[in-house]
Amino acid sequence: MPPANRQPRTDAEGAHLQARIDQLATHVQRLEQERASLRWLAGHDELTGLANRRLFHALAPALLRADDRSSAVLILDLNCFKPINDTYGHDAGDEVLRVIADRMTAGLDDQLVARFGGDEFAALPRAPRADTPDTWWHEMAASLSAAIAPPIDVAGHTLSVTASIGVAVPADRSADLPDLLRRADQAMYCAKRHARTTGKVGLTWVVATESGEHIETYEPAVTPASPPDPTSPAPAAPCRPGDPVWVHRNGTRRAGVVESACEWAALVRYRCPNGAGTMVDTMPTNCLTIRAEADPYLDRRPSAPR
Repeated sequence: MPPANRQPRTDAEGAHLQARIDQLATHVQRLEQERASLRWLAGHDELTGLANRRLFHALAPALLRADDRSSAVLILDLNCFKPINDTYGHDAGDEVLRVIADRMTAGLDDQLVARFGGDEFAALPRAPRADTPDTWWHEMAASLSAAIAPPIDVAGHTLSVTASIGVAVPADRSADLPDLLRRADQAMYCAKRHARTTGKVGLTWVVATESGEHIETYEPAVTPASPPDPTSPAPAAPCRPGDPVWVHRNGTRRAGVVESACEWAALVRYRCPNGAGTMVDTMPTNCLTIRAEADPYLDRRPSAPR
C-alpha cells in the first residue's frame, strides 16, 4: 500500500513518465539496430554485400565437410581492372565490382561467395549431387566466366572485364582450407601468366588447377576479330595513352584512341558500329594498329609525341 501521506500522480506526471518510457524504448531499439548493423559489417563487404574474408573462413570449413557432395575452392581476379579506376575514377570501378558481385552470386546459385579485397573474389561452389562426375567444376567455371564477360554500362561508358580463375579441388573431406586457398591462389596466378603469354587477356578467361594440368579458355560468343590488314600501318604496340589507333573487331575497322595500356593489352575508346557515340573496352594490342587519319570526333587533343 502506498504511504497515506503520498499525493496521487497528476495527469501531467503520468504523461511525462510515459514519454520517458517511450524515449527509452526508442533508444534501446536504435541500439539493437546498430548492433545488428555492426554484426553484419563484421562479416560482410560493405561495397558489394558479399561475405568478407573473415566470414568466408568461418563458414567454408563446415561446407567442405557438410555431406558427400564434392566441393571446390575458387579464387577469381579481374583482368585489366586497374585501367578502369585510373581512367574513370573509383566510383566507376566500384560500380563494376558491384555488378561482378551480383553476376557471381547469380552464376553460382547463391553459394558461398566472398570479396577478399580489391578485385579479388573467392567462392566455394559445391557439386549439385553426390554422384556428379569429378569434372563438374569445369562447367561451373565456364558458366561463371560467361556471366562475367558481358559489357557493363557505367556513367555512359561501356566497360568490359574478364577474369583469371584458379581452382583447387580437395582430395577428401579432411582437406585444410588455408592450404586449398593457397593452391587456388597459385592456380589463379598461373592463369594470369597464361593469359599474358597468349595475348588473350582482353578476350578470354582462363582457369587452371594448382598442378597446371588443366587450362581452359573461354571466348565470348561474338564474331572473331579479323586480323589486321597487312597494308595497314605498323602495330600499335607498345601503346601509349592518347595514341590514335584502328580497332580491328568483328570484321570492321573503327577509329579509336588509347586511354591506357600495358605490354599486352590496352583500354581503348572507339566509335560504335553505327558511328554514333563511343565504346570503351579492353583488348589485346594485336587487335590495334596505328591510325594516321584524323578523326574530329575522337582526336580533340593531339597524342603525345613518341
